[in-house]
Amino acid sequence: MKRTKKWLLAALVVGVGLSSIGGTGHAATTDPQGFINQLKSPVVSVANQYKLYPSVMMAQAALESAWGTSDLTTQANNYFGVKGSYNGQSVSMKTAEYDANGKLYYTTANFRKYPSAKASMTDNAQLLRNGTSYNPTIYSGAWRENASTYSAAANALTGVYATSPNYGTSLIKVIDQYGLNTLLDGNTGSSGDSGSNTTKPTVTYAKAKYYGAAGNQTARLSNKHTHYVLYNHVKGTRANIAKTSWGKLSDYTGQQTYLDMRAVKTDPKSGKKTTWYRVRFSSKSTAKKYWLYTEGLTLPTVKYTKGLATVKVNSGMSGSYYNHVFNSPYLAKAMGPLKKLTAKSYTADNQAVRTQDGYKTTWYRIKVGSKKYWIASTEAAASPQYDYVVYTKTSGTKKLSNKYSKYNLYNHIKKTHFDQKTSKWPSGSKKGAKVTFDSKGVKTAYKTTWYRIQFSGNKTKYWVDARALQ
Repeated sequence: MKRTKKWLLAALVVGVGLSSIGGTGHAATTDPQGFINQLKSPVVSVANQYKLYPSVMMAQAALESAWGTSDLTTQANNYFGVKGSYNGQSVSMKTAEYDANGKLYYTTANFRKYPSAKASMTDNAQLLRNGTSYNPTIYSGAWRENASTYSAAANALTGVYATSPNYGTSLIKVIDQYGLNTLLDGNTGSSGDSGSNTTKPTVTYAKAKYYGAAGNQTARLSNKHTHYVLYNHVKGTRANIAKTSWGKLSDYTGQQTYLDMRAVKTDPKSGKKTTWYRVRFSSKSTAKKYWLYTEGLTLPTVKYTKGLATVKVNSGMSGSYYNHVFNSPYLAKAMGPLKKLTAKSYTADNQAVRTQDGYKTTWYRIKVGSKKYWIASTEAAASPQYDYVVYTKTSGTKKLSNKYSKYNLYNHIKKTHFDQKTSKWPSGSKKGAKVTFDSKGVKTAYKTTWYRIQFSGNKTKYWVDARALQ
């Protein structure tokens, strides 16, 4: 069973009206309460049959079908954005996908067409129970016997059923807003005991915050990787997490891995935070995925420098701008194509030099409207615009002029370097004070002269406008 990569399909294909329930016609509506009332019977029946939480199933159907108004739902009774065909029946719809570089594009795909809402619910319930061919228990965290509450079941779907890091939170919000737990889960309550009088011990799981990313980012297995275990979920965040031993893989130190998600786990007792990555050992997005603690990987290093520069963007190049430096330990998500950056120039307030496998690349954080994004300088996609200076090696002595305090001291000539900083005039500075200089710079476009000076007894050297001297 295949699903759309964009979990909220309704944002892409929105129609009008609610599809038929159980194969009979019903009046179209966008009323959430009407949607709940009409789907209550098939949801409760199917969810209980497969030992899932009805409240979670109803919330999923509501979100992914836009409360039954998506074209896919009204035309095909498809409440979960499932691709392919059902008993040979399908419909063709426009949908959004992401390429290997994380770039959003639109395409047309076939989606399953169901005879009724109950058939759609059953198909999805079977997916949650049976998992995928490469991992039959991938959704086991949402099973009623493993999830002590509906919220635990909803959160267990984050990062596995949907890549949205807020998927579980969105489901819980719908459940709480419309009282779906009380209305649908019945005497199973929040424990999932199906009426049993046996009280289960309370288990407190760690919480993890997930960050989705473009799936072609890479790291290498560290020389400590065998000290850690591969899991199908972040360790300690849910019940029945499966382990995979390294002995089942042809692994080696320095082996390249592909990353598509980062998680920050918070220990429920100590509050300690640890970072985890979802890895695979093939560039194919369909390859089996594992969660690995950060120490099991050798990640690229990034050195950040605050500063200020005017950056010109080559919007004619292919590629994207990102929310983080691409392939940094944060991982990055593509936020849009370079061709959208059509302004003559942008202001950059941060520079990053990423080192990966000994190769360095420079990135700039630019301001686009009220947002800030990272863009690479690779192949002149982004190039800072600095003033041109002709430098001359020279030496001598000068005195501070009566206007010296109107000018700033810099670590570089103004507007010639990203890491530009200003300094206060040293104690004892006054008109006529002697300074030595060892270099001169002339900005040819402005015909201004600068000197690199040094004060007696001070090891620091400063650049200053020649008008501060006499």
